[in-house]
Amino acid sequence: MATLQAPQVGRGEAAFGHRLSSGNLICDLCPRFCELAPGQHGWCQTRYNRRGRLWSANHNWLSIMQFGRVESVPIVQYASGGIVLKLGSFGCNFIPQGERDAFGAEVGSGRSITPRDLANICLNLAPQGCIGAAFVFAEPLMWYEFLLQSAMLLKKCDMRVILATAGFVNIRPLQELLPYLDAVRFDLFAFDSAFYRNNMHISFAEVLLSLRSLALSDVHLEVSTPLLEGENDKPEDVARIAAYLAQNYGPDIPYHLLLPGGRPALDKMPPPDRERIMCCADAAGSILNRVYLS
Repeated sequence: MATLQAPQVGRGEAAFGHRLSSGNLICDLCPRFCELAPGQHGWCQTRYNRRGRLWSANHNWLSIMQFGRVESVPIVQYASGGIVLKLGSFGCNFIPQGERDAFGAEVGSGRSITPRDLANICLNLAPQGCIGAAFVFAEPLMWYEFLLQSAMLLKKCDMRVILATAGFVNIRPLQELLPYLDAVRFDLFAFDSAFYRNNMHISFAEVLLSLRSLALSDVHLEVSTPLLEGENDKPEDVARIAAYLAQNYGPDIPYHLLLPGGRPALDKMPPPDRERIMCCADAAGSILNRVYLS
């Protein structure tokens, strides 16, 4: 196998940071630009100041891994029927800290893994139909160093790399990752800056900038809206997102409405909730040509 050009970080050390004259560090991975005194962790809980150097607490740390079809990501217009390893670590830079217990995996669970381990697992499963890896749990961009190194190696092995993200990341890290991505599911929670500011404490403009960067790249892009009861699950909420997507990226962009618990849970919902979801799907479908309930 050819020698890989590894990212310029040591084992466990994080990329994208700079030092202030005070000795504190600024993390430059996402637009929060957390300022970290020695011993402090950032908002995402994955990046911290260790004796004046920026380190990644989840480097090479696997919290969850599943084996499933590409459609379960969900991605429906790319590599249909292919099998991927769906994986993730801990860490998130957009879910409010007080709500993280029910989101993704927690610090301390899981095991260590290396990018080469991941590539070997995918290659060994290739006879069973495995086409690569999908980084989908928590916020994979907060697992940046492992994600980038793994994506580089997987591409060398002719394996596919899929990412699910909410897109709250600075442009330079995203641009460095793009050549190694094949497909992205982009979570757009609302077309409303107040929603992002009040519910997620992040800048909506930065999210749209990431979406645009992906749309202008060669990466296969699908957009999804995780429906949150009482927050973004009205037909008019979904219609605003669909109208933006159609106007900027065309009516054929695949669009998913992600249901709590997935599609099977739809049949178990109380009739008023099920009707509201179907009205959301109808609202999106009146604007976009490829709408999916997932």
